[in-house]
Amino acid sequence: MGKYVDAALFVYVPETEHFTQQLQVNSLQVTIIPVPLADFLEQSEEYLDQTRHVVFSGPMDGLKRVVRLSLQSPFSIGLIPMAGQKQLVRCFNLPTAPESVIELALRRDGQRIDLVVCNEQHILFFQATIGRLPLLNRDNDQSLALLLRQAFKKFQNLRLFKYTFKTGQGKTIKTAASGCMLIKRNKRTLASRLLKQEGSFTDGQVSLIVSAPFSIIEYLKFLFQAVVSKRAHEKMSSTLGYIKAAQIRIETEMKLSVAIDGQQVTTTPLLCTTLPAALQVNTGLSLPEKQQAQPGKEVVKMANLPTGREVAKALRKKVPFFAYASESRFRELFTSLRMDSRTTPTYLVLILLSTLLATLGLYLSSASVVIGAMLLAPLMAPIVALAMALLRNDSTLARRSMVSIVLGIVVALSASALISKFFPYKPITPEMLARLNPSLLDLGVALCAGVAGAYTKSFKEIMQSLAGVAIAVALVPPLAVAGIGLGRADMYFFGQAFLLFATNLIGIILAAAFTFRVLGYSAVVAGKRGVAFVAILLCIISIPLYFSYQQIADKTIVEFNWSRERFLVNGKYLIVQKADVVHRPDKDIITMDILAREPLTRDDLALFKRKIEDNFSKKITIRSRIIYIQ
Repeated sequence: MGKYVDAALFVYVPETEHFTQQLQVNSLQVTIIPVPLADFLEQSEEYLDQTRHVVFSGPMDGLKRVVRLSLQSPFSIGLIPMAGQKQLVRCFNLPTAPESVIELALRRDGQRIDLVVCNEQHILFFQATIGRLPLLNRDNDQSLALLLRQAFKKFQNLRLFKYTFKTGQGKTIKTAASGCMLIKRNKRTLASRLLKQEGSFTDGQVSLIVSAPFSIIEYLKFLFQAVVSKRAHEKMSSTLGYIKAAQIRIETEMKLSVAIDGQQVTTTPLLCTTLPAALQVNTGLSLPEKQQAQPGKEVVKMANLPTGREVAKALRKKVPFFAYASESRFRELFTSLRMDSRTTPTYLVLILLSTLLATLGLYLSSASVVIGAMLLAPLMAPIVALAMALLRNDSTLARRSMVSIVLGIVVALSASALISKFFPYKPITPEMLARLNPSLLDLGVALCAGVAGAYTKSFKEIMQSLAGVAIAVALVPPLAVAGIGLGRADMYFFGQAFLLFATNLIGIILAAAFTFRVLGYSAVVAGKRGVAFVAILLCIISIPLYFSYQQIADKTIVEFNWSRERFLVNGKYLIVQKADVVHRPDKDIITMDILAREPLTRDDLALFKRKIEDNFSKKITIRSRIIYIQ
């Protein structure tokens, strides 16, 4: 026997009749008998008496009718794809060059492959979709930008409905889903990146992907991962379930249309059965020579999908933009937050000790001691609890949290004010000055810390990171500086430091509330008034912070420009090598190093001061060090 068949029927439609001449002049010594599709379907037995090999070129519905005939009267099939049949080419790994595709179609050694039949009459080659599966059946070739743009259009009114899945071995799964997709061979589709086990034509089974997104964000995240990843995922996405079996029955609470290979052909309930090695096709695939006598073991991975009471909770509701937290996570977090909101003796002792430590560290100008005070301070916990209380409008949790916060503030201010009385000379250290000019940058730190605090509190496996958040936002040191201001009877000192603490407090509350909402701990913002009040306070505080930021920016520009500028004073050139500007309510204090080649007199320094004063709108004090150079 040769490598190629002796004769073949060429079944065509008018759009592919032009292939007849190419086939008939083949160099493979194969006799070609052209037959229009309509004639072949009417008189198939007569034509098949001449040869048992059919080369088909036509639409998918015509191919399926030819395949159905092959089940009744077996014959092998070669394929010549029409223009635009990319999925057929990819699925059967057909060549693109006309000579190569004809050579493959006329080969004798066709592969035995499985065939999937739905509801005993509809043949499935590639995939079947039920319900809504935004973008899962899209081509893998699409760019991420195009994919996400299409996603936003398709997510409107996405809901979960009740599905029941039954396998051939008697397993039954009841769940809620937005849709599902049956796949025989998922070649170069987006679905191929979601499964480690790629479908095969010879495994005697069909795969089912079930989509049950708990939020739009979660669905977009897994789509992004599927597009960016270059290989199949080993771990099932949290929005998907997966079944692989020889037979799968799909039932829905209401009739849903079923699209098989892109055409709406039937409705649910749907029974899909795999017929092992039922079809002989010339493919470009390297398939196993030995066929499986029995289908492989069923695979059921549905742990990510809702079950039991969660099914009733999710049914027919519009899929939210943000996810819902699981009941176990929700219960654990609220238990922890209720404990954090209590005013206990331990809490007050820690506040007192951390404030004493911070105050002494400020007077010593020791950053390490101040950091130790930050680690010891427990103020972050009731603030995060208050954020959740405002989000969910929990008055009990809010009241307890506010009492803890207020008592903590009072203890901290009192302790630091008392400590300041033991320093009769009342020194002002750089560590104190660093907390007297809060700006929008400090607000940014507070917002980031609020997100981090809520996130670390939500996941017990990263709770140890909460200490790092406490260091980053530094709640107690500003309170200690404010208390020192009270002890000094300096309201500017007190006001600036307390503004920094208030910035941290409000920023953390608002950012933590938003984070809890995103993580799914509240379906809606229940305490809208409370959250709105905090947002208004944030806007009010942002005004002085903005002006402070402008002052810092102006100061930086002035210091930078002076470090490059030469001042001509009475014929002598002065260079400002280093300058530092400190803004105070009544005056600005400037500390600088001046380089000069000639001795400076009082008149020279007075003229130099007048030149500097031209850059400021209020009184200034200049503290200078003159360095004479050769």
